[in-house]
This record gives sequence, structure tokens and C-alpha cells, in this order.
Amino acid sequence: MIVDSVLRSIGGASVFAEAGTLIVAVSGGCDSIALLHILQGLRKRLDLALHVASLDHGIRGEAGQHDVNFVRGLAERWQLPCTTARVDVPALTREWGIGLEAAARRARYDFLATVAQQENSNCVAVGHHALDQAETILMHIVRGSGTRGLGGIRAVSPMPFHPSITLFRPLLSLSRDQLEAYCAARNLAYLHDETNDDVSFSRNYLRQEILTRLARLNPDLLAAFGRLADSAAVDEDFFAEAINSQVLPSVHKTDGAWRMGRQDFDALHPALQRRLLREAFRRLADEAASLPHKLTLDLLAWAQQARVGASRDLGASVELYIDYDDLWIRQKGSPLASASYRLIPHDTDLKVTSSTPFARHGLSISIARGAEKSHASLALALKDGCEVRLRTRRPGDRFKPKGMGGQSRKLKDWMIDRKIPRYLRDRMPLVTVDGDIIAICLGRTWHMSEPDPSISREDSTLVLTLA
Repeated sequence: MIVDSVLRSIGGASVFAEAGTLIVAVSGGCDSIALLHILQGLRKRLDLALHVASLDHGIRGEAGQHDVNFVRGLAERWQLPCTTARVDVPALTREWGIGLEAAARRARYDFLATVAQQENSNCVAVGHHALDQAETILMHIVRGSGTRGLGGIRAVSPMPFHPSITLFRPLLSLSRDQLEAYCAARNLAYLHDETNDDVSFSRNYLRQEILTRLARLNPDLLAAFGRLADSAAVDEDFFAEAINSQVLPSVHKTDGAWRMGRQDFDALHPALQRRLLREAFRRLADEAASLPHKLTLDLLAWAQQARVGASRDLGASVELYIDYDDLWIRQKGSPLASASYRLIPHDTDLKVTSSTPFARHGLSISIARGAEKSHASLALALKDGCEVRLRTRRPGDRFKPKGMGGQSRKLKDWMIDRKIPRYLRDRMPLVTVDGDIIAICLGRTWHMSEPDPSISREDSTLVLTLA
């Protein structure tokens, strides 16, 4: 029965088709000893080689080393290769600036990933069982998780901090009592880690105090948590598919940034908005990072009323940025896409003469005599001796758009009216004649100023072309 449950949880032998070697994390406790024994009996059926991995976290002194020696001896008796190591988790806690439990978890996965890489394996099996599942879900509830947290831990998932490695939890549907009975029936010796009795650790407190009391209300409590996890996981899979099929096609991805039209984003159901933010953050930040549920809700409320150009820090060097038409999730410092705009360096200030034309960034600016206007260019008459320059905007710039009877406007206001993103305005190409702005390149169009009626003869011509 237990063996059949293990096979169902990992989907049979197919999941290991390309694994070759399966790394088995063994601490010496009942769950990991049962796991190793079960896999030992299935390895021919699964066509697998097993490799035992055991880590001393450096928390329990000689007791921790004793446990590692116990596992090493068991591996030798069962004729299995074994890798052991010791890390100083208390020191890592100080180095990483995180709690002891979190540091131990990260160190353990780092060790298992190292062993997997050394053995040319991409599969690791761990002994998490139904009580671990209940603890995890309850921990997520206490922390205010969304439905994703209610899914708890899965039988097959990417390894935290090392997503290229697959993590298997074949015992997830089995209770601690079942595993103890399995070991007893087969005379399998195992160890007891006394730190699991220390209720100063949050997980131990939930296990020893909270779950024990909840079980008085429902003796089948672990199975109930398992059903909750399964239901939530199925719902999350549905939403993940919806994100991929309905949302991501409207997301424009560049190096270090995701961009979506604000109207398209606002039209999404809030459930999809939340998941899009979390997925973008996960992809742009460390794969092991996650966007907290409360912060996700705060960000959505903020985005509804944020001003153009505003940004919010999401952590992990990722920010949410609001543009006129777009919402950005991006790595800080990554360039924002310029769409169809033609842009020049923000500090450009070049003089253009008949002998020094300009031809870069999709622009061509030249001065010639007798030039004719074509479908791709504009030809403007110039006064003899005038100065033509290509530059970017300056404080106080004004512009006289066509159709305003020669009235000028602040260049800033003109750009705002056309919803030119703030981060692009200082790179928009401007052409000036004797200091006056006479043309602005916007996308595939030159926007011209009101012509000067005093220019009546075409001694020379300014030719503006877009590639």
C-alpha cells in the first residue's frame, strides 16, 4: 500500500526516464529512512541508481555528526554511495541575515544541489510527509498567504534556490504514524532529532501545539489538509494556464523588463492581475523569491491612482513603474523600451552644415541647394548664414506648432499632450534654426513649427529624412 502510494505520487517510472541517478536526502529520521528503503526496493523497477546525501547543519554538535555517521554506515551496509558534509548554519544565519530555520533550509538545498551536480543528476528525493504538508499550509495561513500558499508543497516541483533540479516528495500523502509502522514492520532503525521537540521553532510549535489541538476537532486532520492542498494546487494550475494563454501574449518582454498596456491590465480580473505581478516578479528576481500577498494587494491599489512616472520598490532590485499607456515590472536600471521612437543621446548638441550632415539613429539631416521633398523627407527653406543644430531639450524650451498662428507652447506641455513617456523626453531629437525649435522627430513623423513668413527665397534647403 505504501509502495503503491509512493509510485502514484511520483507518477511511476516515467518521471525518472532521464534521471539516471536519484539523490536521496537522508537525515537518519524515520521519514528519510523509510524513503530510502522504499526507493531501494523500487530502484530496479524504476531503472535508477541511488545516491545518499546527508548534511550536518552544525547546530547540534556531536549529535549532528553522530547522525551523519549513522547514515553513512547504513549506506555502506545497503551498498549505496553516500556524500556527507557539515555546514555552520549559525554562521550562515549571521552572514545571510535570516533566521536559523530559513538558513538551515537554504543550506540543505544548496548541499543537495551540489551533490546532484557532482553526480550529474537533476533529481533529488526528500522525505516530507503529510504532517510537513499540514505545517506548511498552516504556516502560510498564519503569514497571510493567498490561495497559492494553500497549495502547500507539491509531490514534484523545482528545488527552491535551484530551479533546474527537480525535487520529489514521494511520501507527501503518508502520515508519520504510517511511516513509523513501516519501519517497525521491517526492523528499520532510525534516529530522533531532539531539536524537533523545541517549540521555540515555529514549525515545531505548530506541530506540537496547534495541529495537536486541531486534531481534536477532526481526527482526519492531515487528510483534510491534503485535500485542501490538492484543491488549491489544481486552481493554481488553472490560473497558471490562463496567464500563459490569455495574459502573456499581451505582455512585451525585454531584457530585464515586462511591459503591458494599462488598459489591458485594468481589463484583467483581479485574480489574473495579482498572478501576473507575482509571475513577473518571480521571473525578474531570484527564482526563489516571491512577492508577498499583502504587498501584491498594495501594489494593485497603488497602480490605480499612481501618477505617470511614479515607481514602487518590490524588493530584489525589481520595481513597478507607471507610464502613460503602460505598466512596467522591471529590474532597476534596465533600459525601458522606446517602441517606435527614434532617440538620440540625452546630451546631444551638434551643429549641422552643408559639409557636416548628420546620419545616425534612423535620422538624416543635411543642408543642400535645390533639394526636393520626397515621400520620406521634408525640405525646408533656410536663410543664408543661419545656424542649424540637432539637440535634445533644455529647461524653458518652447515650440510653435503648426496651426496655432505662431503662438508658442512649452515643449514640456507639448510632449505631455502627446503622452511621450517621461523617460524618453530628454532623448527626443530636436532641430533648431538660430535657436528656435523648427522640427521634432516623433516616431515616424517630423512635427514642424509654424513656418517663418520672412523666408521667401530658397538659397539653401534643410532636408530632414527618416530611415
